[in-house]
Amino acid sequence: MQQQHERERQPDRERAFDNPVCIQTFTEGECLALLQKIEESRTIHSEEQLDQAEAAVLARLSILRMMKKGGTAMAQEWLDRALALQPNDPYALGAQLRLFLLQLRSHELETAFPTLRETDNVVAKRRAVEVLVDKALQAQDDIGNWQAMAKAALRVANMLADERTTALAEAMVALYDRRQMLLEELLARVQAYGASLSGVFFSAELLTQLQETIRALNQQAQEKEQLLPEEDSELAHDGPTSEDQDKRTALEQLESLIGLDEIKQRVRQLAQFLQYRQLREQKGWHMHDQLPLHLVLMGNPGTGKTTLARLIARLYHELGLLAKGQLIEVDRSHLVGGYVGQTEQRVMDAIKQADGGVLFIDEAYSLKRPDSSGSDYGQNAIDTLVAAMTSGEYAGRFVVMLAGYPEEMRHFLYANPGLYSRFPQTGHFVLPDYSADELVQIADAVAARNDFTLTDAAKLALRERIEKAQVDDTFGNARTVTSLVLDAIFAKGRATAGKALQWDDFTILRPEDVRELAAPQAEKPAEAKLQALIGLDQVKSELKKIAAYVAVQQERSARGLPKSAIELHAVFTGNPGTGKTTVAQLYAQILQEVGYLKRGHLVTVSRADLVAGFVGQTAALTRRKVREALGGVLFIDEAYALLGSSQQDFGQEAIHTLVEEMTRHAENLVVVLAGYPQEMSGLLLSNPGLVSRFKKYIHFADYSVAELVCILQQAAQQAGYVIEANAVAAIAQSLETAEQKQMLQGNGRLSYNLLQEAIQNQAMRLTSIPREAWDEKLLATLSWSDFEPLLTLQSEETGTKD
Repeated sequence: MQQQHERERQPDRERAFDNPVCIQTFTEGECLALLQKIEESRTIHSEEQLDQAEAAVLARLSILRMMKKGGTAMAQEWLDRALALQPNDPYALGAQLRLFLLQLRSHELETAFPTLRETDNVVAKRRAVEVLVDKALQAQDDIGNWQAMAKAALRVANMLADERTTALAEAMVALYDRRQMLLEELLARVQAYGASLSGVFFSAELLTQLQETIRALNQQAQEKEQLLPEEDSELAHDGPTSEDQDKRTALEQLESLIGLDEIKQRVRQLAQFLQYRQLREQKGWHMHDQLPLHLVLMGNPGTGKTTLARLIARLYHELGLLAKGQLIEVDRSHLVGGYVGQTEQRVMDAIKQADGGVLFIDEAYSLKRPDSSGSDYGQNAIDTLVAAMTSGEYAGRFVVMLAGYPEEMRHFLYANPGLYSRFPQTGHFVLPDYSADELVQIADAVAARNDFTLTDAAKLALRERIEKAQVDDTFGNARTVTSLVLDAIFAKGRATAGKALQWDDFTILRPEDVRELAAPQAEKPAEAKLQALIGLDQVKSELKKIAAYVAVQQERSARGLPKSAIELHAVFTGNPGTGKTTVAQLYAQILQEVGYLKRGHLVTVSRADLVAGFVGQTAALTRRKVREALGGVLFIDEAYALLGSSQQDFGQEAIHTLVEEMTRHAENLVVVLAGYPQEMSGLLLSNPGLVSRFKKYIHFADYSVAELVCILQQAAQQAGYVIEANAVAAIAQSLETAEQKQMLQGNGRLSYNLLQEAIQNQAMRLTSIPREAWDEKLLATLSWSDFEPLLTLQSEETGTKD
């Protein structure tokens, strides 16, 4: 949506060079972006054309800025630049006239001149005289600037040949000229009156003249208000102010929210029914059975549940269904007490506060926890709430809105029939997660609310961060985006230390402000780590092909070309120690590096992590592990164990749940099943859903003796050791003998186990040598004597060393 908007606006931006008038519809962010483009285009377009476009952009910026708090100085700076480029540009002159009139309207004329009465004693009269002189002198010092501004406004109005604004500016000039004269007259008359004071005597004639002057000065404030009223449409701001927003109805405010299309439609229908019911009652038809107004708002964090509840509360009040329409927000900590009787009191206190409005209970499912004991009073809170909703002093006088995560709320309501019956399905609202486009729009609004503007490049960078964070249900939607924008503002301020600031440093958010701090780079990419592994040539070839395919499909999608379905769930078959877990870790990292997975982490599980011993628990365990793996790879080792050994086994439930979750999360999850070839075939054939979802089969062959020796040498080098050449030859010969006797087992694990045991044997060997004789070479060298007992034992026994 956002990208489409940008594409639609691009032709307007291009036309701005030829027709600056179209800039009059641009937002502040678009104007700032266009300013930068104008600077970049000075080698392409003519100077005159660019000066005209830049002047129009600066004028538009000044109009948008002048109505913001403290924005007049910046608006004037932009107008000065615009008029320097195009002194006679009508749009810029009109903006300048508008700014002058706005500033003149904001000027509050002094009306607090003290009143002098004949009955005051001489001390009070002298004090009043002193105050009058001070105020008159202060007003005189200030009046010159405002006179000059009124005359400047008249000069611009004459240039524009606008009769209305010319007459208005002439009246303002006359008002300030008369005020200058009245202030001079005030000073003269107050000084004369002060000189006439002698004991209890004063000049009544001078007092009358002075009072007339004060009245004339005070009257000017009303005259000025009539000339420049607050509601003057010529000076109105282009967009709604916060006061305008407060005046909008609840439905109008709801319509202005970003996204929530389905929710808006449902609230419109609800409002239509409530209006129908209200009109029906006005005409004398009454319903004996009233439809409940209580609602359940379900959604993930940051989807707008509280905002929607507040607007519906206001809607109920506007329709006369609630006396006040206030929203009282509570959660478990506000309602559930720690001893008998406290919970009931807390709930009733909350209901009293909500009387005439809405009681909004966030994370309502926490009132009754599934594992709660008898000492938990959550059920008491529910019982007290239900009773108050249906009977007693407050029945029908308040509305309850429950909020929380969708799945948890459904389970909570099903487990509490008393609550469920009072919240019918028609009152269940599920607020969807925001799309990336909607979240970028929200970010734009958050930036504007804080008087910042996101450049187009910053929006793209922010979108990347949003998409990376949109992994699971913990993503905070609008709440997260608000935090990202505030973080960017903080980064902007942090980066200004020791820098000479320009105007754009105070209001423009660029990509470098939005991007998260660069994470430490890995020593080398996952592809290089994979190629560094010993052996596994077929595995490496297959993963390289997968990475290339994903990279090409991602690029096709970015260029708007059709994208083939990407199915990356895989089955790794092979004996223990062939590197399946290590490769799965690199597989996750590779998919993250090519942009397919957002996190690229590996979650390793077995049957014990997925299958429980009671009905209903297995699905929950499996979903929990899937949620943990979102954005990465779920690696199920010895996956064939899920089949179990009996029909009562809950392994099939884990398999069904896994298939459902794979479908639900699509490209946000990759599952890798690992195990022996034959057993894995049996697992896949047990469930048609598994067979259809696993298209990649990668076999891990057993390592050869040469590869095992290389793995051993590589592991020794990484640990800071060197194996003597004669020892390497002897190790290889021993392993070949074990292979011929079919006693070679363990694969790569065998090499690592041999190394660990050899290091311990070396330590024992060195302790028999005086410490003074130790040197670095001796400490780092492994000899055949360190390996010989291990390989002899292996040949004699099983060939396995775990």
